[in-house]
Order: sequence, then C-alpha cells, then structure tokens
Amino acid sequence: MRFLEAKDKSLADVLSNNRFRIDSFQREYRWQRKHIEALISDLAISFDKYYQPNDTIESYKDYGSYYMGPIVLCDDNKELSIVDGQQRLTSFTLLLIYLLHTVVDEDMKSEIKKHLYVRKGGKNTLILNVESRTETIEHLITNSLEVLSDNDTIQEYKEFNNTKDESIGNIIARYEDITLLFPEDFKHQDKLQIFIEWLLNHVVLVEITAFSMESAYTIFETMNDRGMSLNPTEILKGYLLSMIDDEDKGEEMNEFWKERIFDLKSAIGVDTDVDFFRNWLRAKYAESKRSTTKGSENLDFELIGTQFHSWVKNNASKLYLKKSDDFYLFIKSDFNFYSNLYINLFKYKNYNNENFRSLYITNFYTIAESLVYPLFLSPISKIDDKESINKKIHLVNKFIDTYTVFRSLLSKSITQSSIRNFMYELIKEIRNTDFDELNSILKLKIGEIQENRNRVYSNLQPMNNWGFYHYFFARLMYFTSENHESIDFQDLMRSRKQSSFILVPIFFQDDFENEDIDESSIYMQLNSVANHILIRRYDSDKYFSTKINKRIDFLIKHKYLLANDDINSQIPISEFIQSRDNAISKLCSEIWG
Repeated sequence: MRFLEAKDKSLADVLSNNRFRIDSFQREYRWQRKHIEALISDLAISFDKYYQPNDTIESYKDYGSYYMGPIVLCDDNKELSIVDGQQRLTSFTLLLIYLLHTVVDEDMKSEIKKHLYVRKGGKNTLILNVESRTETIEHLITNSLEVLSDNDTIQEYKEFNNTKDESIGNIIARYEDITLLFPEDFKHQDKLQIFIEWLLNHVVLVEITAFSMESAYTIFETMNDRGMSLNPTEILKGYLLSMIDDEDKGEEMNEFWKERIFDLKSAIGVDTDVDFFRNWLRAKYAESKRSTTKGSENLDFELIGTQFHSWVKNNASKLYLKKSDDFYLFIKSDFNFYSNLYINLFKYKNYNNENFRSLYITNFYTIAESLVYPLFLSPISKIDDKESINKKIHLVNKFIDTYTVFRSLLSKSITQSSIRNFMYELIKEIRNTDFDELNSILKLKIGEIQENRNRVYSNLQPMNNWGFYHYFFARLMYFTSENHESIDFQDLMRSRKQSSFILVPIFFQDDFENEDIDESSIYMQLNSVANHILIRRYDSDKYFSTKINKRIDFLIKHKYLLANDDINSQIPISEFIQSRDNAISKLCSEIWG
C-alpha cells in the first residue's frame, strides 16, 4: 500500500490536467503585498541571472531552475486536494492571469489557459476548483484590472471588493499588487514570452502526495503545528550561541534572543524575525551584489536575501566576529540596538505618531520594505544619540518620499526589481554617515532626479497608475487642508467605507462638444492629471449624474477643489484644466521641493 509519493515537478506539470480542491481545514488565502513582492522579485532576479537581450524563446531551455519548495496533496481517488501549498499555487495562478492579459501572442495566451482550466466530465473548470472563489477568479481572467479607469470596471471591482470572504478580498488585492509590481522591462513582448516559458518549465516544486485524508491531515498538522524544521533565524541563533565559550553568557544571550524575537513577532508579525535579519545585514554589512552579466553568481545582497544564516557564518570577519566576546556583544549590543530600532521604525511607519507623521503618510505609497528598512538602518550608528537618530530617520524618509513621487510622476517603475541596484549602492554609500554627509549624498541623488522637474511640474502627464494618483491627490488635499494635523491620512485613501474618497474625472468625452479643439487635445485633457479629483464615495452617484454646467458648482459646494484652485464654472474646459494644472504644479513644488 502506498502512503506517500514525492517527486519534483515544474509549475506547468503541477498546473496541468489536474483539478484541485481546498478542504475546509485549510486556512484562507492570506498572502499580503510583501509576499507577492518577494515572489516577483525573486523570480525576476532568478530569470535575469540567465537572460540576455539577444536570447530567443528557445533559450529558456538552457536557463537554470528556481525551486519553490514542497506542496502536499491528497489523492483519494476522487479529486486531488491541496493540503499545504495553496498560498503559492493561488499566487502563481494570479500571476498567470496577469501574464494572460499582458502577453500579445495568441498561442502563448492559449498555453497559459491550459494552466488555468482543465476539461473534466465534459466541461471546462478551473484547475484550482474552489467554488466560493470561482466567480472572482473567472472575473479576473475575463477582465484585466491593470488600469482601473473604466467606470464599469471600477464598479465591478468595488462590488467584489466589498465581500466578507477573506480569501476573495485578498485575491483581488494581490492581483492588483501584481499589476503594479511586475517589472516594466519584463513587459517587452520578446522578453515576456521567454519569461513565461521559463516560469512554466523551470519553476520547480516538490509534490508530496498522500493517498488518504488521514495521512494528509497528519502531514498538514505536522507541517503547521508540530514541525521541527528550523528557520534561518533559529539556525543563525544556533551558530552565534555556539561560538560563545562562557556558559553563563551563552545562556544569558539565549534568553535575551528568545525575548527579542518574541517582541519582534508580537509587534510586527510572524515572519518579522526573518525580514529583520535580511534588512539589518543588508543595511550594515553587505558590500557586493550580483552583476547583470548572464550566469553571474549571487553575492552579498542576494545571498543575505536567501540564506542569511549561511552568509553570516561564511562572512564572520565582515561582522568583526572572531573571538567569543565578539559573538556575545554582537547579540547583546548590535542585535539589541538594531532590533529595537526596527520595531520603532515599524511603529512610526504604521501608526499615526505625532512626531513621525511624515513616515506614516509616506508609507501609504512607497518602495518595497526590503529597500525601505535598509535605507533607514544604514546611516544610523549605535553611538548616535536620540536626536541624531530621529533627524536621520526624517531625512531618509524625505528622500524616499521625493524619490517615490518623482519617479511615479515620470511614469517610471518603483518596483524592487527595477530600482534595487540603485538602492543597494545607495545603502552602502550612506552607511554610518553623520547627518551632514547623509544630507549631502541624498540631496545629490534627488538633484539627479530633479533634472526632470520641468517635465514633472508642467503639463502633467496622462494618468497611468490610479493607485499612485489617488495617493498623490490625497497628499495635495492633506497639504492644503487648514486642519490637516487633525486628519488621519488613512481617511483620505481608498477603502470600503462609504465616507472614503474615490478618484474620478472632472470632465467626460461629451463635455467637449462645444470646445473648439482637435481630438488629440481632447484625449490629452481627458486623461491628464489635472482632469481628476477626489470625492466621497457616497457622493459618486449624484456626481456622475450631474450635468457639466452644475458639476463644477457641485465640487465647489462640497469643497472638493484644492484650496489654491482659482477656477469657476463659467470658463472653458481647456482653460479650467490649464489653470488647475498650474495650481497642482505649484503645490508639487511646495511639497516635494
């Protein structure tokens, strides 16, 4: 009798000619943005290790593989059920849906659909066959939500997003994350097709199959409750403590380590210890990064991201770890200082603290946390006093804020994979600098970006990222509000509340009937940043039904126009938009320099 069977399979093999169910004892789909961001970043880094611009679609066969670890299935002679691994398989399904909408080649589209649907019992069904999620997944397959500019699509999105089903809400949110985080350079069709082939055929999972639900549940319980495998943090702890000769000091650090890891997880989340060590070690010790040459080996920054416990052991000299007391002080002093700082940074970014409100606001639209935390930690030294630490934190945040907004206004990507090389170099450059030196470096970096300020601050570009521009207008609204200190910035962002704000156009196609301008000018004005505004969700029905001659009065009456908008309902549309463009440009200059 067979109890277990294990074999390595490509993603294409796993998601082919099978239909999976997810049993009731399985948890909901709970991946968050950081998990999707890490997955896309890891895939992009692994693919780029082999890809060269002159490669053809056949080249993927010579590329190396990317291993995703095990999934556990149960085969009870009826249907395969996913015992462990639904988070990854659901996320890969969402990525394939996005690729389906992004690739142009029809043969490639057909190939992708083979890994979304299976024909069983004379009809096509989803491979991930979860009845409560079917409508949502098929909606995503049918309707690309990459650009949420169509009012009907927005309404459909809102209806789905108002669900009380945790999994469905997360599925929609993570799909939207994928549309924002997928690397821009991967969207070039030649590269995209090679990436899709590599993803399907060289992303490898170990498929463990149990042949009874009893065995399957035992595996599930063992892996999730009684698993004995050590995570990288525990392996690192074992190495560091083993190097402390003094038994009393070793026991002291063992107790301290357990308490601090508990503090990290309690304050931030269950995976925080791993994230902390990656961010801390990159901030303070990483020197090298993998080159862009095909076949290059991973170096400090990449190795810390995948196996920091091994990296520390192999690079003890970089951490000044030689004798027993070095390891003792590394935990007692360095680990203590930076883990405590890490917890504080999380609180500053995620809670509306009066003294760190700028961090809280910037955190609503920012670069990847795997870059944010190393940037904050890098310039701060243990010898810095509290005032110096706070000044450095605010200065780095100002840089992150300006960098993020400027690149987004220039329609440049801020995904981890697109900016990591620049940021890795910057992390090294600002490491352990004093305030004045840090200020000089960051001003120089921003100055290089601001060479494009005229393009940013005049004739604002067409809308291309609704998530960013909602945040952008919320920043303008917050800045111009007379009582902004009493406003929680979160209340200006998109949410399910009827009182929340949504981003809408001011003018529509029909409004230009009496304007003496050509079609290209109408298109540019319709899609320009200056033709958009935030209004309350509960006002949307009345707003959309209001005629043009009353719409501006509606915005004025409800105080939706920005404080420095010098406009009225009597001027031509083109003049209105130009006036508003000037007002927004002036505000941009005041907020971001």
